[in-house]
Amino acid sequence: MSGPHQVSSEVRQRLSAPRGHRFSRPGSNRPPAVPPETHSERRERLLRQMEGNPRVAHMLRHGPTPHWFHVARQRQERKEREARALEAAVAEAEAYLAAQAAPAPPRGRHRAPRRWWAWPAAALGSALLFGLTVTEALAEGLAQNAGFLP
Repeated sequence: MSGPHQVSSEVRQRLSAPRGHRFSRPGSNRPPAVPPETHSERRERLLRQMEGNPRVAHMLRHGPTPHWFHVARQRQERKEREARALEAAVAEAEAYLAAQAAPAPPRGRHRAPRRWWAWPAAALGSALLFGLTVTEALAEGLAQNAGFLP
């Protein structure tokens, strides 16, 4: 730093320290409250905590369970998971097929109505043809009565 500003010796000491040692970390200068325990001490402590557990009592009487026991349990659990997954897949497929077999729900009013131009056109054409036929028949009968036609 340049200029007339003076830096205190504490700040100078902090800045000159190597990285990672400039500032103290809370709790780092205190000794640990509990000395680290060995594996056997930790095991004894945990066994005292789990004193009423039936699995722990069995382990203490008969020793730890063999590896094949854990493998058999894992296989059984995997079979059960696969069976549940298969049942869920079958149920989902059945629900899908039931939804496909069900009639389609009626369409809402969000679509434009169909144009039924064929029926009105046929009705109008039929009415005009009927009217023409009737008119011809009346005109012919009138003409015969009037003596215009032999």
